[in-house]
Amino acid sequence: MRPCYVVLGLAAAARGGALTKSTLRVRTWWRLLREYGSMKRVYAAHAAQDFFVYGTPPARYEDLGSHVAFAQLEALRARKNDGGAFASTVTFAGDFPVLPTYLPIEEGAAACLGILGLAAADLHELRGGSPQEVTVRQSDAGLSTAGYMFLDVEPDGNYGGCKGFEGTIDQEGKVNPVRKAYEAGDGSHVFLHGGFPKLKRGILDFLDAEPTVESIGAAVKQWKGADLEAAMQAKQLAVTLCRTPAEWRASPQGRVVAGLEPVTFSRAEGDHAGHVRRLKPGVRPLSDVIVVDFSHVIASPMVGRTLADFGATVFKVVTKKRPRRALFDEETNNGKQPLELDLADAADLARLWSLLDAADVLVDGYTEGALAKFGLDEAAVFARCPHLVFLRVSCYGHDGPLSAAKGFQQNANFATGVGTIADEDLLGYQLTSQTDYATGFLGAFGVVRALTERQLAAERGELAPMRVRASLCQAATWMAQFGARLPTFRDYAKRITRLLFKLDGRMRVDGNLKYLPLALAMSETPPARVTGFARWWTDDVVPKL
Repeated sequence: MRPCYVVLGLAAAARGGALTKSTLRVRTWWRLLREYGSMKRVYAAHAAQDFFVYGTPPARYEDLGSHVAFAQLEALRARKNDGGAFASTVTFAGDFPVLPTYLPIEEGAAACLGILGLAAADLHELRGGSPQEVTVRQSDAGLSTAGYMFLDVEPDGNYGGCKGFEGTIDQEGKVNPVRKAYEAGDGSHVFLHGGFPKLKRGILDFLDAEPTVESIGAAVKQWKGADLEAAMQAKQLAVTLCRTPAEWRASPQGRVVAGLEPVTFSRAEGDHAGHVRRLKPGVRPLSDVIVVDFSHVIASPMVGRTLADFGATVFKVVTKKRPRRALFDEETNNGKQPLELDLADAADLARLWSLLDAADVLVDGYTEGALAKFGLDEAAVFARCPHLVFLRVSCYGHDGPLSAAKGFQQNANFATGVGTIADEDLLGYQLTSQTDYATGFLGAFGVVRALTERQLAAERGELAPMRVRASLCQAATWMAQFGARLPTFRDYAKRITRLLFKLDGRMRVDGNLKYLPLALAMSETPPARVTGFARWWTDDVVPKL
Protein backbone atom coordinates (compact mmCIF):
# COMPACT_ATOMS: atom_id res chain seq x y z
CA MET A 1 0.00 0.00 0.00
CA ARG A 2 1.37 3.44 -0.90
CA PRO A 3 2.29 5.72 2.05
CA CYS A 4 0.05 8.54 0.81
CA TYR A 5 -2.97 6.22 0.93
CA VAL A 6 -2.11 5.26 4.49
CA VAL A 7 -1.90 8.92 5.53
CA LEU A 8 -5.23 9.69 3.87
CA GLY A 9 -6.78 6.65 5.55
CA LEU A 10 -5.48 7.69 8.96
CA ALA A 11 -6.87 11.17 8.43
CA ALA A 12 -10.27 9.73 7.55
CA ALA A 13 -10.17 7.48 10.60
CA ALA A 14 -9.31 10.44 12.81
CA ARG A 15 -12.34 12.37 11.53
CA GLY A 16 -14.60 9.61 12.79
CA GLY A 17 -17.63 8.57 10.80
CA ALA A 18 -18.54 5.08 9.69
CA LEU A 19 -15.89 2.48 10.39
CA THR A 20 -15.62 0.90 6.97
CA LYS A 21 -13.56 -2.20 6.31
CA SER A 22 -10.84 -0.14 4.64
CA THR A 23 -10.73 2.30 7.56
CA LEU A 24 -10.50 -0.57 10.02
CA ARG A 25 -7.62 -2.06 8.06
CA VAL A 26 -5.76 1.25 8.06
CA ARG A 27 -6.28 1.59 11.81
CA THR A 28 -5.06 -1.96 12.32
CA TRP A 29 -2.02 -1.30 10.10
CA TRP A 30 -1.14 1.76 12.16
CA ARG A 31 -1.63 -0.09 15.44
CA LEU A 32 0.59 -2.94 14.27
CA LEU A 33 3.24 -0.54 12.99
CA ARG A 34 3.46 1.20 16.37
CA GLU A 35 3.60 -2.20 18.07
CA TYR A 36 6.98 -3.10 16.59
CA GLY A 37 8.94 -1.60 19.50
CA SER A 38 6.91 -3.57 22.03
CA MET A 39 7.38 -6.78 20.06
CA LYS A 40 11.12 -6.16 19.89
CA ARG A 41 11.28 -5.73 23.67
CA VAL A 42 9.26 -8.90 24.28
CA TYR A 43 11.53 -10.85 21.94
CA ALA A 44 14.65 -9.56 23.71
CA ALA A 45 13.25 -10.44 27.13
CA HIS A 46 12.31 -13.95 26.01
CA ALA A 47 15.71 -14.47 24.37
CA ALA A 48 17.42 -13.41 27.62
CA GLN A 49 15.34 -16.03 29.46
CA ASP A 50 16.38 -18.77 27.01
CA PHE A 51 12.93 -19.20 25.50
CA PHE A 52 14.42 -20.05 22.10
CA VAL A 53 17.32 -22.36 22.96
CA TYR A 54 15.47 -25.46 21.72
CA GLY A 55 16.15 -24.85 18.05
CA THR A 56 16.95 -22.37 15.31
CA PRO A 57 15.00 -21.35 12.21
CA PRO A 58 16.31 -22.38 8.80
CA ALA A 59 18.63 -19.85 7.16
CA ARG A 60 16.10 -19.57 4.33
CA TYR A 61 12.55 -20.74 4.00
CA GLU A 62 13.62 -22.81 0.98
CA ASP A 63 15.92 -24.82 3.30
CA LEU A 64 13.01 -26.03 5.42
CA GLY A 65 13.16 -29.54 3.97
CA SER A 66 16.55 -30.15 5.59
CA HIS A 67 15.59 -28.79 9.03
CA VAL A 68 15.67 -31.20 11.96
CA ALA A 69 12.01 -30.52 12.80
CA PHE A 70 10.88 -31.49 9.30
CA ALA A 71 13.18 -34.50 9.35
CA GLN A 72 11.35 -35.64 12.49
CA LEU A 73 8.08 -35.56 10.56
CA GLU A 74 9.55 -37.21 7.49
CA ALA A 75 10.79 -40.09 9.65
CA LEU A 76 7.10 -40.86 10.32
CA ARG A 77 6.36 -41.23 6.62
CA ALA A 78 5.16 -44.66 5.47
CA ARG A 79 7.29 -47.07 3.48
CA LYS A 80 6.12 -49.66 0.98
CA ASN A 81 5.70 -53.31 1.91
CA ASP A 82 9.01 -54.14 0.22
CA GLY A 83 10.75 -51.50 2.33
CA GLY A 84 11.11 -49.07 -0.54
CA ALA A 85 10.26 -45.38 -0.35
CA PHE A 86 7.37 -43.62 -2.00
CA ALA A 87 8.50 -41.36 -4.82
CA SER A 88 6.70 -38.04 -4.21
CA THR A 89 8.79 -35.03 -3.20
CA VAL A 90 8.18 -31.67 -1.54
CA THR A 91 9.44 -28.19 -2.36
CA PHE A 92 9.24 -25.21 -0.01
CA ALA A 93 8.87 -22.19 -2.28
CA GLY A 94 9.90 -18.94 -0.66
CA ASP A 95 8.14 -15.80 -1.81
CA PHE A 96 7.67 -13.50 1.21
CA PRO A 97 6.62 -13.62 4.88
CA VAL A 98 3.27 -12.12 5.91
CA LEU A 99 2.95 -12.56 9.67
CA PRO A 100 3.90 -9.73 12.09
CA THR A 101 5.71 -11.88 14.64
CA TYR A 102 9.11 -13.21 15.65
CA LEU A 103 7.71 -16.72 16.09
CA PRO A 104 8.48 -19.23 13.29
CA ILE A 105 4.80 -19.73 12.54
CA GLU A 106 5.22 -19.90 8.77
CA GLU A 107 7.96 -22.52 9.05
CA GLY A 108 5.95 -24.64 11.47
CA ALA A 109 2.78 -24.50 9.40
CA ALA A 110 4.70 -25.18 6.18
CA ALA A 111 6.42 -28.23 7.63
CA CYS A 112 3.06 -29.66 8.74
CA LEU A 113 1.52 -28.95 5.34
CA GLY A 114 4.52 -30.41 3.52
CA ILE A 115 4.39 -33.74 5.32
CA LEU A 116 0.61 -33.80 4.97
CA GLY A 117 0.90 -33.35 1.22
CA LEU A 118 3.51 -36.11 1.00
CA ALA A 119 1.33 -38.49 3.00
CA ALA A 120 -1.65 -37.79 0.73
CA ALA A 121 0.51 -38.34 -2.35
CA ASP A 122 1.85 -41.60 -0.88
CA LEU A 123 -1.64 -42.95 -0.26
CA HIS A 124 -2.72 -41.96 -3.75
CA GLU A 125 0.35 -43.68 -5.21
CA LEU A 126 -0.50 -46.80 -3.19
CA ARG A 127 -3.99 -46.65 -4.74
CA GLY A 128 -2.55 -46.66 -8.25
CA GLY A 129 -1.71 -42.98 -8.76
CA SER A 130 1.51 -41.40 -9.99
CA PRO A 131 4.18 -39.81 -7.75
CA GLN A 132 3.66 -36.10 -7.25
CA GLU A 133 5.47 -32.85 -6.60
CA VAL A 134 4.14 -31.19 -3.45
CA THR A 135 4.73 -27.44 -3.04
CA VAL A 136 4.17 -25.19 -0.02
CA ARG A 137 4.52 -21.46 -0.66
CA GLN A 138 5.74 -19.37 2.29
CA SER A 139 3.01 -16.73 2.24
CA ASP A 140 0.30 -19.39 1.90
CA ALA A 141 1.69 -21.25 4.90
CA GLY A 142 1.54 -18.08 6.99
CA LEU A 143 -2.00 -17.25 5.91
CA SER A 144 -3.12 -20.78 6.77
CA THR A 145 -2.80 -19.93 10.48
CA ALA A 146 -5.11 -16.92 10.19
CA GLY A 147 -7.79 -18.28 7.88
CA TYR A 148 -10.64 -16.76 9.84
CA MET A 149 -9.32 -13.26 9.01
CA PHE A 150 -9.84 -14.05 5.32
CA LEU A 151 -13.37 -15.34 5.59
CA ASP A 152 -16.51 -13.51 4.54
CA VAL A 153 -20.06 -14.84 4.45
CA GLU A 154 -22.96 -12.88 3.05
CA PRO A 155 -26.30 -12.97 4.89
CA ASP A 156 -28.56 -15.90 4.07
CA GLY A 157 -32.18 -15.99 5.20
CA ASN A 158 -32.28 -15.33 8.93
CA TYR A 159 -28.49 -15.79 9.14
CA GLY A 160 -26.85 -12.40 9.41
CA GLY A 161 -23.55 -13.35 7.79
CA CYS A 162 -20.01 -13.27 9.09
CA LYS A 163 -17.08 -10.90 8.47
CA GLY A 164 -13.84 -12.55 9.48
CA PHE A 165 -11.50 -9.57 9.59
CA GLU A 166 -13.93 -7.31 11.41
CA GLY A 167 -14.87 -10.09 13.83
CA THR A 168 -11.24 -10.90 14.61
CA ILE A 169 -10.25 -7.30 15.31
CA ASP A 170 -13.39 -6.72 17.38
CA GLN A 171 -12.69 -9.81 19.50
CA GLU A 172 -9.06 -8.89 20.14
CA GLY A 173 -10.00 -5.36 21.11
CA LYS A 174 -11.91 -6.45 24.20
CA VAL A 175 -10.92 -7.74 27.63
CA ASN A 176 -12.80 -10.87 28.63
CA PRO A 177 -12.44 -11.28 32.41
CA VAL A 178 -13.02 -15.04 32.21
CA ARG A 179 -10.51 -15.57 29.38
CA LYS A 180 -7.44 -13.97 30.84
CA ALA A 181 -4.21 -14.57 32.79
CA TYR A 182 -4.11 -13.53 36.46
CA GLU A 183 -1.35 -13.29 39.04
CA ALA A 184 -1.62 -15.80 41.88
CA GLY A 185 -0.57 -15.24 45.47
CA ASP A 186 2.89 -16.74 44.96
CA GLY A 187 3.75 -14.47 42.03
CA SER A 188 3.05 -17.06 39.35
CA HIS A 189 0.27 -16.60 36.81
CA VAL A 190 -2.63 -18.78 35.74
CA PHE A 191 -4.65 -18.49 32.57
CA LEU A 192 -8.41 -19.01 32.84
CA HIS A 193 -10.33 -20.00 29.71
CA GLY A 194 -14.03 -19.39 30.21
CA GLY A 195 -14.85 -18.72 26.58
CA PHE A 196 -17.91 -20.99 26.66
CA PRO A 197 -20.94 -20.57 28.93
CA LYS A 198 -20.42 -23.75 30.98
CA LEU A 199 -16.75 -22.99 31.55
CA LYS A 200 -17.49 -19.37 32.42
CA ARG A 201 -20.05 -20.42 35.00
CA GLY A 202 -17.69 -23.03 36.42
CA ILE A 203 -14.86 -20.53 36.87
CA LEU A 204 -17.07 -17.95 38.58
CA ASP A 205 -18.66 -20.54 40.85
CA PHE A 206 -15.32 -22.07 41.80
CA LEU A 207 -13.76 -18.70 42.65
CA ASP A 208 -17.00 -17.32 44.08
CA ALA A 209 -16.34 -14.23 42.00
CA GLU A 210 -18.19 -11.72 39.86
CA PRO A 211 -17.40 -11.56 36.11
CA THR A 212 -14.99 -8.64 36.49
CA VAL A 213 -11.21 -8.45 36.33
CA GLU A 214 -11.09 -7.02 39.84
CA SER A 215 -13.24 -9.73 41.43
CA ILE A 216 -11.58 -12.66 39.67
CA GLY A 217 -8.11 -11.21 40.24
CA ALA A 218 -8.72 -10.91 43.97
CA ALA A 219 -9.94 -14.50 44.17
CA VAL A 220 -6.95 -15.88 42.23
CA LYS A 221 -4.60 -14.00 44.58
CA GLN A 222 -5.76 -16.29 47.40
CA TRP A 223 -4.09 -19.29 45.74
CA LYS A 224 -0.71 -20.58 44.76
CA GLY A 225 -0.69 -20.95 40.99
CA ALA A 226 0.07 -24.68 40.81
CA ASP A 227 -2.53 -25.46 43.48
CA LEU A 228 -5.19 -23.47 41.64
CA GLU A 229 -4.38 -25.20 38.35
CA ALA A 230 -4.73 -28.64 39.95
CA ALA A 231 -7.92 -27.78 41.86
CA MET A 232 -9.71 -26.20 38.89
CA GLN A 233 -8.61 -28.86 36.42
CA ALA A 234 -10.02 -31.46 38.79
CA LYS A 235 -13.35 -29.71 38.21
CA GLN A 236 -12.80 -30.01 34.43
CA LEU A 237 -12.16 -26.29 34.03
CA ALA A 238 -9.73 -25.04 31.38
CA VAL A 239 -7.14 -23.46 33.68
CA THR A 240 -3.39 -23.48 33.09
CA LEU A 241 -0.33 -22.46 35.06
CA CYS A 242 1.73 -20.12 32.88
CA ARG A 243 5.18 -21.62 32.33
CA THR A 244 8.34 -20.75 30.48
CA PRO A 245 9.56 -23.33 27.93
CA ALA A 246 12.13 -24.57 30.46
CA GLU A 247 9.51 -24.87 33.19
CA TRP A 248 7.25 -26.77 30.80
CA ARG A 249 9.97 -29.27 29.93
CA ALA A 250 10.78 -29.75 33.62
CA SER A 251 7.14 -30.36 34.55
CA PRO A 252 5.78 -33.93 34.76
CA GLN A 253 3.53 -33.40 31.73
CA GLY A 254 6.21 -31.60 29.77
CA ARG A 255 8.64 -34.48 30.27
CA VAL A 256 6.06 -36.92 28.92
CA VAL A 257 5.27 -34.79 25.87
CA ALA A 258 8.95 -34.19 25.13
CA GLY A 259 9.28 -37.96 24.68
CA LEU A 260 6.46 -38.13 22.14
CA GLU A 261 6.57 -37.69 18.39
CA PRO A 262 4.63 -34.67 17.05
CA VAL A 263 1.82 -37.13 16.23
CA THR A 264 1.75 -40.75 17.39
CA PHE A 265 0.51 -43.98 15.79
CA SER A 266 -0.12 -47.43 17.19
CA ARG A 267 -2.14 -50.56 16.51
CA ALA A 268 -5.12 -50.98 18.81
CA GLU A 269 -4.54 -53.58 21.51
CA GLY A 270 -6.42 -56.86 21.62
CA ASP A 271 -7.46 -59.58 19.21
CA HIS A 272 -9.61 -58.17 16.43
CA ALA A 273 -11.44 -60.03 13.72
CA GLY A 274 -13.32 -58.56 10.83
CA HIS A 275 -13.29 -57.67 7.17
CA VAL A 276 -10.01 -56.30 5.85
CA ARG A 277 -10.76 -52.81 4.50
CA ARG A 278 -8.86 -51.93 1.35
CA LEU A 279 -9.40 -48.77 -0.66
CA LYS A 280 -9.79 -49.18 -4.40
CA PRO A 281 -8.04 -46.89 -6.91
CA GLY A 282 -9.42 -43.39 -6.55
CA VAL A 283 -9.36 -40.11 -8.39
CA ARG A 284 -8.19 -38.26 -5.27
CA PRO A 285 -6.09 -39.41 -2.28
CA LEU A 286 -9.11 -39.82 0.01
CA SER A 287 -11.80 -40.69 -2.55
CA ASP A 288 -14.39 -43.04 -0.94
CA VAL A 289 -13.03 -42.38 2.57
CA ILE A 290 -15.78 -41.65 5.11
CA VAL A 291 -14.95 -39.61 8.21
CA VAL A 292 -17.15 -39.21 11.30
CA ASP A 293 -16.18 -35.93 12.95
CA PHE A 294 -16.76 -35.15 16.64
CA SER A 295 -14.90 -31.86 16.97
CA HIS A 296 -15.04 -28.46 18.59
CA VAL A 297 -13.49 -25.01 18.01
CA ILE A 298 -10.37 -24.99 15.74
CA ALA A 299 -7.74 -27.74 16.09
CA SER A 300 -9.89 -30.87 15.86
CA PRO A 301 -12.40 -29.58 13.26
CA MET A 302 -9.46 -28.50 11.09
CA VAL A 303 -8.59 -32.20 10.79
CA GLY A 304 -11.89 -33.02 9.12
CA ARG A 305 -11.89 -29.91 6.96
CA THR A 306 -8.42 -30.80 5.68
CA LEU A 307 -9.38 -34.41 4.98
CA ALA A 308 -12.36 -33.13 2.99
CA ASP A 309 -9.96 -31.09 0.85
CA PHE A 310 -8.29 -34.37 -0.15
CA GLY A 311 -11.58 -35.95 -1.21
CA ALA A 312 -12.98 -37.51 1.97
CA THR A 313 -16.69 -37.39 2.78
CA VAL A 314 -16.79 -35.87 6.26
CA PHE A 315 -19.88 -36.09 8.46
CA LYS A 316 -19.76 -33.42 11.14
CA VAL A 317 -21.84 -34.56 14.12
CA VAL A 318 -23.75 -31.53 15.39
CA THR A 319 -26.38 -30.55 17.90
CA LYS A 320 -28.25 -27.29 18.32
CA LYS A 321 -27.69 -27.56 22.07
CA ARG A 322 -23.98 -26.72 21.75
CA PRO A 323 -23.03 -23.03 21.88
CA ARG A 324 -21.36 -21.93 18.68
CA ARG A 325 -19.23 -19.18 17.25
CA ALA A 326 -20.14 -18.48 13.63
CA LEU A 327 -16.62 -17.39 12.65
CA PHE A 328 -15.01 -20.65 13.77
CA ASP A 329 -17.87 -22.80 12.45
CA GLU A 330 -17.61 -21.21 9.03
CA GLU A 331 -13.81 -21.45 8.93
CA THR A 332 -13.30 -25.02 10.14
CA ASN A 333 -16.43 -26.90 9.06
CA ASN A 334 -17.05 -25.86 5.48
CA GLY A 335 -16.73 -28.78 3.10
CA LYS A 336 -18.40 -31.15 5.57
CA GLN A 337 -21.86 -32.72 5.72
CA PRO A 338 -23.70 -31.87 8.97
CA LEU A 339 -25.24 -34.84 10.77
CA GLU A 340 -27.53 -33.85 13.63
CA LEU A 341 -27.55 -36.54 16.31
CA ASP A 342 -28.56 -36.77 19.95
CA LEU A 343 -26.36 -39.54 21.36
CA ALA A 344 -28.65 -39.85 24.37
CA ASP A 345 -31.37 -41.03 21.98
CA ALA A 346 -31.19 -44.78 21.30
CA ALA A 347 -32.31 -44.43 17.68
CA ASP A 348 -29.72 -41.75 16.94
CA LEU A 349 -27.01 -43.79 18.62
CA ALA A 350 -27.95 -46.79 16.48
CA ARG A 351 -27.73 -44.59 13.38
CA LEU A 352 -24.23 -43.56 14.42
CA TRP A 353 -23.09 -47.18 14.89
CA SER A 354 -24.40 -48.02 11.42
CA LEU A 355 -22.40 -45.13 10.00
CA LEU A 356 -19.26 -46.25 11.83
CA ASP A 357 -19.66 -49.71 10.31
CA ALA A 358 -19.25 -48.09 6.90
CA ALA A 359 -16.81 -45.32 7.89
CA ASP A 360 -13.02 -45.29 7.75
CA VAL A 361 -12.11 -42.63 10.30
CA LEU A 362 -13.43 -41.35 13.62
CA VAL A 363 -12.15 -37.97 14.85
CA ASP A 364 -12.65 -37.36 18.58
CA GLY A 365 -11.88 -33.79 19.61
CA TYR A 366 -14.08 -33.81 22.69
CA THR A 367 -12.97 -33.85 26.31
CA GLU A 368 -11.71 -37.25 27.37
CA GLY A 369 -14.61 -39.47 28.39
CA ALA A 370 -17.30 -37.44 26.60
CA LEU A 371 -17.96 -40.13 23.98
CA ALA A 372 -17.38 -42.96 26.44
CA LYS A 373 -20.54 -41.90 28.30
CA PHE A 374 -22.48 -43.15 25.28
CA GLY A 375 -20.56 -46.40 24.89
CA LEU A 376 -18.24 -44.93 22.27
CA ASP A 377 -14.98 -45.46 24.09
CA GLU A 378 -12.07 -46.58 21.95
CA ALA A 379 -12.17 -50.23 23.06
CA ALA A 380 -15.88 -50.53 22.24
CA VAL A 381 -15.44 -48.84 18.86
CA PHE A 382 -12.56 -51.10 17.85
CA ALA A 383 -14.39 -54.20 19.09
CA ARG A 384 -17.17 -53.54 16.58
CA CYS A 385 -15.25 -51.56 13.92
CA PRO A 386 -11.64 -52.77 13.82
CA HIS A 387 -11.24 -51.29 10.33
CA LEU A 388 -11.36 -47.72 11.68
CA VAL A 389 -8.64 -45.15 12.16
CA PHE A 390 -9.42 -43.53 15.52
CA LEU A 391 -7.88 -40.08 16.07
CA ARG A 392 -8.01 -38.32 19.42
CA VAL A 393 -7.06 -34.65 19.65
CA SER A 394 -6.34 -33.29 23.13
CA CYS A 395 -4.75 -30.25 24.71
CA TYR A 396 -1.89 -31.61 26.82
CA GLY A 397 -1.12 -35.00 25.25
CA HIS A 398 -2.63 -38.47 25.50
CA ASP A 399 -0.42 -39.61 28.38
CA GLY A 400 0.81 -38.04 31.59
CA PRO A 401 -0.84 -36.37 34.61
CA LEU A 402 -2.63 -33.72 32.52
CA SER A 403 -3.77 -36.05 29.73
CA ALA A 404 -7.45 -35.75 30.69
CA ALA A 405 -7.35 -32.01 31.45
CA LYS A 406 -9.47 -29.63 29.43
CA GLY A 407 -7.80 -26.91 27.38
CA PHE A 408 -7.68 -24.87 24.19
CA GLN A 409 -4.92 -23.21 22.19
CA GLN A 410 -4.34 -20.43 24.70
CA ASN A 411 -4.03 -23.01 27.49
CA ALA A 412 -1.43 -24.92 25.47
CA ASN A 413 0.46 -21.75 24.56
CA PHE A 414 0.66 -20.59 28.17
CA ALA A 415 1.50 -24.09 29.42
CA THR A 416 4.40 -24.56 27.01
CA GLY A 417 5.75 -20.99 26.88
CA VAL A 418 4.73 -20.33 23.28
CA GLY A 419 2.74 -17.42 24.64
CA THR A 420 3.21 -15.22 27.70
CA ILE A 421 1.29 -12.35 29.22
CA ALA A 422 3.52 -9.96 27.27
CA ASP A 423 2.74 -11.76 24.01
CA GLU A 424 -0.99 -11.65 24.67
CA ASP A 425 -0.79 -7.85 24.68
CA LEU A 426 0.51 -7.89 21.09
CA LEU A 427 -2.09 -7.77 18.34
CA GLY A 428 0.37 -9.40 15.92
CA TYR A 429 0.49 -12.43 18.21
CA GLN A 430 -3.28 -12.53 18.65
CA LEU A 431 -4.08 -12.54 14.93
CA THR A 432 -2.91 -16.11 14.35
CA SER A 433 -3.85 -19.49 15.81
CA GLN A 434 -0.57 -21.19 15.06
CA THR A 435 -0.87 -24.07 17.53
CA ASP A 436 -4.48 -24.80 16.62
CA TYR A 437 -3.80 -25.00 12.91
CA ALA A 438 -0.53 -26.92 13.26
CA THR A 439 -2.33 -29.47 15.44
CA GLY A 440 -5.11 -29.77 12.88
CA PHE A 441 -2.65 -30.32 10.04
CA LEU A 442 -0.64 -32.82 12.08
CA GLY A 443 -3.82 -34.66 13.04
CA ALA A 444 -4.82 -34.84 9.37
CA PHE A 445 -1.34 -36.13 8.51
CA GLY A 446 -1.73 -38.77 11.21
CA VAL A 447 -5.04 -39.92 9.76
CA VAL A 448 -3.70 -40.14 6.19
CA ARG A 449 -0.57 -41.89 7.40
CA ALA A 450 -2.69 -44.39 9.35
CA LEU A 451 -4.92 -45.01 6.33
CA THR A 452 -1.76 -45.76 4.38
CA GLU A 453 -0.66 -48.25 7.03
CA ARG A 454 -4.12 -49.84 6.89
CA GLN A 455 -3.83 -50.08 3.08
CA LEU A 456 -0.39 -51.67 3.33
CA ALA A 457 -1.70 -54.14 5.90
CA ALA A 458 -4.63 -54.97 3.60
CA GLU A 459 -2.18 -55.82 0.82
CA ARG A 460 -0.73 -58.38 3.24
CA GLY A 461 -4.22 -59.63 4.11
CA GLU A 462 -4.05 -58.15 7.62
CA LEU A 463 -6.50 -56.13 9.67
CA ALA A 464 -4.97 -52.95 11.12
CA PRO A 465 -7.07 -51.03 13.67
CA MET A 466 -5.08 -47.77 13.95
CA ARG A 467 -4.90 -45.34 16.86
CA VAL A 468 -3.63 -41.81 16.19
CA ARG A 469 -2.94 -39.17 18.83
CA ALA A 470 -2.33 -35.45 18.34
CA SER A 471 -2.35 -32.64 20.86
CA LEU A 472 -1.82 -28.91 21.08
CA CYS A 473 1.11 -29.30 23.48
CA GLN A 474 2.77 -31.92 21.27
CA ALA A 475 2.56 -29.52 18.34
CA ALA A 476 3.83 -26.58 20.40
CA THR A 477 6.75 -28.57 21.81
CA TRP A 478 7.73 -29.80 18.36
CA MET A 479 7.53 -26.31 16.84
CA ALA A 480 10.01 -24.97 19.43
CA GLN A 481 12.71 -26.62 17.32
CA PHE A 482 12.27 -23.77 14.84
CA GLY A 483 13.47 -21.22 17.41
CA ALA A 484 12.62 -17.59 16.63
CA ARG A 485 13.80 -14.70 14.48
CA LEU A 486 13.02 -11.00 14.93
CA PRO A 487 12.16 -9.27 11.63
CA THR A 488 13.73 -5.90 10.91
CA PHE A 489 11.41 -2.92 11.07
CA ARG A 490 11.43 -2.65 7.28
CA ASP A 491 10.55 -6.32 6.86
CA TYR A 492 7.89 -6.02 9.57
CA ALA A 493 6.27 -3.06 7.80
CA LYS A 494 6.20 -5.02 4.55
CA ARG A 495 4.58 -7.97 6.31
CA ILE A 496 1.69 -6.03 7.78
CA THR A 497 1.11 -4.16 4.51
CA ARG A 498 0.90 -7.43 2.59
CA LEU A 499 -1.29 -9.08 5.23
CA LEU A 500 -3.82 -6.28 5.40
CA PHE A 501 -3.93 -4.94 1.84
CA LYS A 502 -2.40 -7.34 -0.69
CA LEU A 503 -3.79 -10.84 -0.26
CA ASP A 504 -7.58 -10.76 -0.51
CA GLY A 505 -7.28 -11.96 -4.10
CA ARG A 506 -6.34 -15.43 -2.86
CA MET A 507 -9.81 -16.03 -1.46
CA ARG A 508 -12.12 -18.45 -3.24
CA VAL A 509 -15.89 -18.19 -3.54
CA ASP A 510 -18.43 -20.92 -2.78
CA GLY A 511 -21.97 -19.57 -2.87
CA ASN A 512 -22.11 -16.79 -0.31
CA LEU A 513 -18.87 -17.98 1.35
CA LYS A 514 -15.39 -16.57 0.66
CA TYR A 515 -12.45 -18.44 2.16
CA LEU A 516 -8.76 -19.26 1.79
CA PRO A 517 -8.06 -22.64 0.14
CA LEU A 518 -5.70 -25.18 1.69
CA ALA A 519 -2.16 -23.81 1.44
CA LEU A 520 -0.80 -26.75 -0.49
CA ALA A 521 -0.15 -27.48 -4.18
CA MET A 522 0.03 -31.02 -5.59
CA SER A 523 0.92 -31.74 -9.19
CA GLU A 524 -1.64 -34.51 -9.81
CA THR A 525 -4.36 -34.22 -7.13
CA PRO A 526 -4.56 -30.59 -5.94
CA PRO A 527 -6.68 -30.16 -2.81
CA ALA A 528 -10.14 -28.84 -3.57
CA ARG A 529 -13.31 -28.21 -1.63
CA VAL A 530 -16.07 -29.85 -3.65
CA THR A 531 -18.86 -29.72 -1.07
CA GLY A 532 -20.49 -26.43 -0.15
CA PHE A 533 -21.03 -25.43 3.47
CA ALA A 534 -24.43 -26.57 4.73
CA ARG A 535 -25.21 -24.37 7.73
CA TRP A 536 -26.94 -26.60 10.22
CA TRP A 537 -27.97 -23.88 12.62
CA THR A 538 -30.47 -21.06 12.63
CA ASP A 539 -29.49 -17.95 14.54
CA ASP A 540 -32.73 -17.85 16.49
CA VAL A 541 -32.30 -21.42 17.84
CA VAL A 542 -28.63 -22.11 18.54
CA PRO A 543 -26.99 -20.35 21.51
CA LYS A 544 -24.09 -18.13 20.47
CA LEU A 545 -21.06 -17.00 22.45
